[in-house]
Amino acid sequence: MNLNKYFPVIYALISALISFIAACFICLRTFHLSLPASVGIGAIFAIFFYGLSYFRGHASQEIKRIAFKYQLSDEQLAQITGMKATDFPIYHDRLQLIIPKRKWPLVLDALQKYEKSHPISDKN
Repeated sequence: MNLNKYFPVIYALISALISFIAACFICLRTFHLSLPASVGIGAIFAIFFYGLSYFRGHASQEIKRIAFKYQLSDEQLAQITGMKATDFPIYHDRLQLIIPKRKWPLVLDALQKYEKSHPISDKN
């Protein structure tokens, strides 16, 4: 059973739960809102943070999957994405994403285009 495919969902659920609790607590204690209003605002925050965290987890997983699949070096990643090689450190054969999260969509898009233009046959 491959647990990596569940990582974005679990990560997003934990983030949503924490944001829900925090928003409810802040609304109840700081703003003295009613319980239904606090739960409603907490639910809105939870939905927002679920979506944000799911995308971040999925993007991280996809970037690392493509880099591993094609055995891309830091120089190759820099050439594909148009960034610096120092933005893609590889330690113990694992890519470390140290670039700001706001740049992850650009990196993911560039790597998905690379993957489409360089197919690998999966013959086992």
